[in-house]
Amino acid sequence: MAVIGKIREKSGLVMIIIGIGMIGFLFQDGAQSLLGSGPDNSLGEIGGVEVTAQEFDQRLQLAVSQWESQNEASASADVRTSFKDQVWDEFIRENVLESQFIELGLAVSSDELFDMVRGNDPHPQVKQSFTDPATGSFNPAKVLQFLKSLESMPVENKKQWLLFEKGIEKERIANKYNLLLSKGLTATSSMAKRAYTDQKEQRDVKFVVKRYNTVDDSTVSVTDADLKAYYNEHKGEYKQGATRELEYVKFDVTPSKEDIIEAKKWIDETAAEFKLTEDDSSFVVYNSEAPLNQKYYGVNEMPFGIDSAFFYQETGSLTDVYEQKGSFMVTKLSSAKMIPDSVKARHILLKTTQTFSDTLLEAKLDSIKTVLKNGGDFAEIAKNMSEDVGSAIEGGDLGWFKEGVMVPTFNAACFDGKPGDMVIVQSQFGFHLIEVLKQADKTKKVQLATVTRKNVPSNETFDAVFAEASMFYTNNGSTETFTTATESDEYTKFIASEVKVSDKNISGMTDVRELVRWSFNNEKGFVSAPMQFSNTFIVAHLSEVREEGTATMDQVEIQVELGAKKKKKAAMFMDEMNGSASLDALATQIGGAVESASGVSFSALSISGMGQEMRVNGMLSTLQNGQMSIPIEGQSGVYVVQVATVTSAPETTDYSIYKAQLTQQYTAASGQLLEALKDKMVVVDERYKFY
Repeated sequence: MAVIGKIREKSGLVMIIIGIGMIGFLFQDGAQSLLGSGPDNSLGEIGGVEVTAQEFDQRLQLAVSQWESQNEASASADVRTSFKDQVWDEFIRENVLESQFIELGLAVSSDELFDMVRGNDPHPQVKQSFTDPATGSFNPAKVLQFLKSLESMPVENKKQWLLFEKGIEKERIANKYNLLLSKGLTATSSMAKRAYTDQKEQRDVKFVVKRYNTVDDSTVSVTDADLKAYYNEHKGEYKQGATRELEYVKFDVTPSKEDIIEAKKWIDETAAEFKLTEDDSSFVVYNSEAPLNQKYYGVNEMPFGIDSAFFYQETGSLTDVYEQKGSFMVTKLSSAKMIPDSVKARHILLKTTQTFSDTLLEAKLDSIKTVLKNGGDFAEIAKNMSEDVGSAIEGGDLGWFKEGVMVPTFNAACFDGKPGDMVIVQSQFGFHLIEVLKQADKTKKVQLATVTRKNVPSNETFDAVFAEASMFYTNNGSTETFTTATESDEYTKFIASEVKVSDKNISGMTDVRELVRWSFNNEKGFVSAPMQFSNTFIVAHLSEVREEGTATMDQVEIQVELGAKKKKKAAMFMDEMNGSASLDALATQIGGAVESASGVSFSALSISGMGQEMRVNGMLSTLQNGQMSIPIEGQSGVYVVQVATVTSAPETTDYSIYKAQLTQQYTAASGQLLEALKDKMVVVDERYKFY
């Protein structure tokens, strides 16, 4: 039965490995459920297949509930956000990648699956689940015995096993696809030879250039037709993702003078009660706005804000009320004892899976403890059994650590015990078998209990700031009035550019998902009603909307105007530089000079004296010795070039280095495959409508 617990834990892991690991290969380079109820219930489209809010939310809630069941805790906003991405990636995998698997005929046969579960070289998770803790060896017979017993186990156990098998089957198919990619993208010998020539064949060149910056842009006029022609010719350069630009005003809610007076009054009254209580821990838990700290401090370790002289006070002594980081605080010397400064220990961890099998973990560790007391090798068993990967490779050794570093139950076992103790304790991570190896000399340490009262705004203060933000919105609900108001000295306007659909944060603000969603669900020019984020109200103006695809001409008007003017200069320069018999004559004609560059290779990214001029380099590779080119429109000017000498690549028969370089480039290029498939099959992500 304990095996099913492991499989239950690992099966979910396998699915995540497939969904994320597979996509990771191809990519090399806290809201609750919000179901749509209107006619537009689509979260997006993947390869022509609509993803509805209901089906996405069903998968999301299942993933979250499984996580909460395993961790016995409510999923935080960050956990939920992570699962939103994982579930979406799984939809992409199913509709984009798995369609490729089917088209290629990739599958796992029954014999192959049998070998992965019961063969001589099983899946790593099967091997781990059926490894004998005493010997560290895998036992295939136990796998068969377990599978036979599945029929007599609860139905849920069988479902978990089938889910696990399905997971490793999908993982194997994904691995096959990855292998096809890596083997298919390889360099041939002729390609390697060409790469060698491109790098090693060199040219010494002379050139004359007339640079665009020699003519001021203000002297070049372009018509609307010129601008439109340039924009249409260069549309491919203006591809963009969906983004928004926001202008916003912040109304911060800070404690008023009255709020601070009230907080000080409360802490003074509470301090009097705190001095008299005998149960310091319970008092702090019940009254403090900061968590209880059970750490013991040495005389040189006293927390910031507390004088070291307080260390020598009697137990029960109280500090004066002090202020720190926006809070009023009072600290009591709760207890004192002699404890080691540090401890060296090792452990074996069996992680908690929150299933019925957990009750067996302590018994399993107790069996291991018996093996150790009878001469077993702690380090060897830890390497094979411990699920704390970091320490397992060191035989479970955690080295020396100070008091308070470990979780409370672990800490108590190590610092309250003595060298040679071997105890079993439970923490939020699972069950630990701990052996205390050494302890440093014992010294006096004190435990401090602190009651904290944060200086926070009252409801009345929140209401007052909200009223101010609401009045601003009422008076400035259009582009014109918002702009006028934020140009005055009364309000500070913040700008968030390039806001993406998946963003949670914007410039100057964090955890503002609601604001991002608003920006993608409204039109340019809209002004938001006040939105509250922690202790701040925001009124935002949607100043720019950029949809995925090609930017409009208005959105790139500056780039288009500069480009059109450069193109007009290039045409003028090329007419002026045509027809010269030599570079010297051309230099005299345009008032320039003959320049030179040596050691130019076809694979070079830049040329000395020119910079990155790919058109020029391409032309150079076609010229013979002494041949002069026609004028070439470059990035920084118009060039006329002449090859002075060509030094051929030295003869060689070893192209292995260049073949390896190409193979590495092709492997990196495979990381763009998923994006290419998504473009081909059209992936539209509109989760922002609901999340």
